[in-house]
Amino acid sequence: MAVVINTNVDSLKIQSLLTNSTNKMSSTMQKMSSGLKILSAKDDAAGTVISAKMQVQLNGNQIAQKNVQNANALLSTAEGNLDVVEDNISRIRDLTLQAKNGTYSEEEIKAMQDEVEQRIAEIDRINNSAEYSSLRLFGDGGDNPVGLAAKGATFQVGADAGVDNTIVADKALFDKVTFSALTGIGTTKFSLSDLAENDGSFSATGVASKGTDEVDFDTAIRALDNAINNITDRKSIIGSTGNRMDSALSTLTTQFENLSSAKSIITDADVAAEASTFTQQQILQQVSTSLLAQANQAPSIALSLV
Repeated sequence: MAVVINTNVDSLKIQSLLTNSTNKMSSTMQKMSSGLKILSAKDDAAGTVISAKMQVQLNGNQIAQKNVQNANALLSTAEGNLDVVEDNISRIRDLTLQAKNGTYSEEEIKAMQDEVEQRIAEIDRINNSAEYSSLRLFGDGGDNPVGLAAKGATFQVGADAGVDNTIVADKALFDKVTFSALTGIGTTKFSLSDLAENDGSFSATGVASKGTDEVDFDTAIRALDNAINNITDRKSIIGSTGNRMDSALSTLTTQFENLSSAKSIITDADVAAEASTFTQQQILQQVSTSLLAQANQAPSIALSLV
């Protein structure tokens, strides 16, 4: 090999190797400190695109899980109010059966009527005031015409678009729960005293001989039974919808776990492997530094020839 001064080829090669080791050490330290395998798109272009799409799905999945939880809370709130309505109608039915018995005085029936009126008022109050957040649960929406009773509720339970990612609660679930709407009997006509007075004048079909605007005890009890059936049917729908919501939440949780695992394979750094690489490059850096010092001294051999 020729002895030269101007171009130290060995030094240039070692400098290149030293730079390479230093760059790899720097990259490895960044990966260990960040915990990420991909620090920029140049590290893995395809992996960057795939992981970005996965992250969008993960974000959507988390929102969908919150949607399901909120939907369950809304349905539970509606069910709780329906429970109260059902209790009140059941009590009104009990009082109607009690008043039908001919062992009570007018004063006692009047006391029963007072309780009936209070319970009817409570049912109407629930219809007018039951809300989830600021969303009215029952009726036509009052001052807010676009209420649940007008359009129902569509719950987004998936991370993507399409009907397959929604669950619909029909608007019938949120119909009025006023006493008259449920029973078909006006509150001004539901008088236990009038029922007791007029019951004997009714035919077997329940039609009053002195007018169709009045009802007898049997008609009233059947109407109350229909009202209770209406409430229990709604609660059954709420229960089945809630079960479906729970199933959707379970599916979302599983999807989130699997997608997170897949994304981890692409983006997360193996700290143990990176630590091994760091140690290897550190040794190479030290060796290259030592050899570079020797390579830089090589041209000085030319002085011995002068």
